Amino acid sequence: MAEVNIEQLLLDIDGIGNIIATDRQTAQTLAEKIEESKQALKLAAEMSRIYYGQPLIITYSGGKDSDVLLNLAENYLGVGEFEVLNSHTTVDAPETVYHIRETFKRLEEKGIKATIDYHKQSDGTNITMWNLIVKKHMPPTRVVRYCCQQLKEGGTPNRLCALGVRAAESSKRQGRDIFSTRGGHTRTQLFFA
Repeated sequence: MAEVNIEQLLLDIDGIGNIIATDRQTAQTLAEKIEESKQALKLAAEMSRIYYGQPLIITYSGGKDSDVLLNLAENYLGVGEFEVLNSHTTVDAPETVYHIRETFKRLEEKGIKATIDYHKQSDGTNITMWNLIVKKHMPPTRVVRYCCQQLKEGGTPNRLCALGVRAAESSKRQGRDIFSTRGGHTRTQLFFA
């Protein structure tokens, strides 16, 4: 599959149709949104270097939001300014897993560190969705949500992470600032909404 220059595509769409994206009650063109994201990523990478002494972590699920965030990082940050982390959930579709593997292979060929966290415990076992369901006596629901806490959060203490999430996904996400802390001061997250 040929690589698509997302920025150029969005700029072309923006120029042709003067499409307006609404972001937190402020109308922004796609070009403005890209510029804002670029500046936030650069600031986050610098903060990560200064405060944590390590590269910014781009979290990557293999979904469309993660692909956009990763494309922005690849276009606006240098090798060594970021690394990529996938939290293996054990319930992703095979096509998603293949896409993640192909993406990580491409990143590693470019010299970008790409890691898959399999949630290895000190006793040698892995946390999986399947053993979490047994432990919790039920699968996760809209009301009882434990999967992200167990399988996606907490694996990056004392690091700055960028997450590709859209404000339109939920009312909770609409009010998030671009920068926020989670779990006290041990983990800072950068949200691209």
